[in-house]
Amino acid sequence: MLMDRLEELEGKVREAVAILQETRTQKVALEARLQELERRMESLTDTVRREQQEKEHLRASLQRLEAEREEIRSRLDGLVEEVARAEAALRERH
Repeated sequence: MLMDRLEELEGKVREAVAILQETRTQKVALEARLQELERRMESLTDTVRREQQEKEHLRASLQRLEAEREEIRSRLDGLVEEVARAEAALRERH
């Protein structure tokens, strides 16, 4: 009876050791997965940061181009007015 009980306990200890080993293996795998996810998250964070910087750069470029367009439009309006005055002056002479 004592031997049966001892064998039963030994079986339970082996089962507990096997579970412990499996748990350790899973822990190592989960830690590796966590590190991979953290690296991926850092990479994505860097990508988002670069994209935001590019967006700001494009926004500044767009504002600069819009200002240039307005300046060109203003100059063209001035030239059109000069042409209109020149045409009017030519009509008055003839």
